[in-house]
Amino acid sequence: MVSQNTVDQQKVDAFAERLFSDLNSGMTCISLYIGHKLGLFNVLHQAWPVTSHEFGQRTGNSERYLREWLSGLAAGHYIDYDAATEKFSLSGEHAQVLTDPDNPSYALGVMGWIPSVMGALPTLMEAFRTGGGVPLEEYGMDFVEAQGFGTRPMFKNDYVSTWIPAMPDVHSRLQQGGRVAEVGCGIGWSSIALAHGFPSTQVEGIDPDEASIREARRNAAESGVSSQVSFHQSTVEAAPCQGPYDLVTAFEGIHDMPYPVDALRQMRQLASPGGTVLIADELVEDTLEENRNFMGHLFYNFSVLHCLPQAMVFPDAAGTGTVITPSTMRSYAEEAGFSRVDVLPIENPMFRFYRLTP
Repeated sequence: MVSQNTVDQQKVDAFAERLFSDLNSGMTCISLYIGHKLGLFNVLHQAWPVTSHEFGQRTGNSERYLREWLSGLAAGHYIDYDAATEKFSLSGEHAQVLTDPDNPSYALGVMGWIPSVMGALPTLMEAFRTGGGVPLEEYGMDFVEAQGFGTRPMFKNDYVSTWIPAMPDVHSRLQQGGRVAEVGCGIGWSSIALAHGFPSTQVEGIDPDEASIREARRNAAESGVSSQVSFHQSTVEAAPCQGPYDLVTAFEGIHDMPYPVDALRQMRQLASPGGTVLIADELVEDTLEENRNFMGHLFYNFSVLHCLPQAMVFPDAAGTGTVITPSTMRSYAEEAGFSRVDVLPIENPMFRFYRLTP
């Protein structure tokens, strides 16, 4: 036990202050989520500046609740407030982050992770005691939507313009018309972006989650690419896909899989003899010490609350977790039979890109 005389009270106070700051941030996420689900930020962006009464008339929501919601976000400097007119507004800069899902800086949609995780919390705590898992369905539609919103800006802005050109031979092949299989396609934004970027290429998306595939098909139809993109609700091991494919991808999904080596082995078989397997997964390093930073903290949070438990449902799961290190990825790829693993020179704040040669 540490003697009270050896405790640095300034450190004690600073740490206690940090916890209250974390509490405030968590509660703010819920306020942001409310604004997202009720469409309040879009109205505020279109109608600003407005009083709480005017905002209530425009949204059809309770003025009293809106006044408190607006005031709280103004106190936190998420939105602007003019004391002279008692009007609230949303700056152009903040609007890019809060209202435009295709903007590279958009982040509001990921707030759905908070209620998603909270809904699964009782089962998660039981899993802590038993070593079991949390079925993906328990995370609900908030998980499906948050995951889609989290990666959509990158797929929209970077996939075709930056990621594919980092592999010139693949880029050329897709321009001429190729075949692509996307493993763990989620709600389809990667497949849709690829179809728009390469109109002669056929894309098949694979995902075991029924709700995600349903949303993917709807998104593809609304984006006008249904004739070019198809989706299968299945694991990659059981997917009704007939290779060979010029490109097989998995974006931020290998770490979620209960049997990643089996999945990679199947992806290798789906690729044509001259095809490519592209993996994008978390930008982390090999040791905990190297990952003691903001992104490492974020990824470990995702891991313990979602990625690890949803995989641990399955017997003898690998239990990789979100923090999939470069050495782990290389080990999985080699065990799956790949002859070469290259890290592509793509700058990204979240992903490291691996090109696997069958």
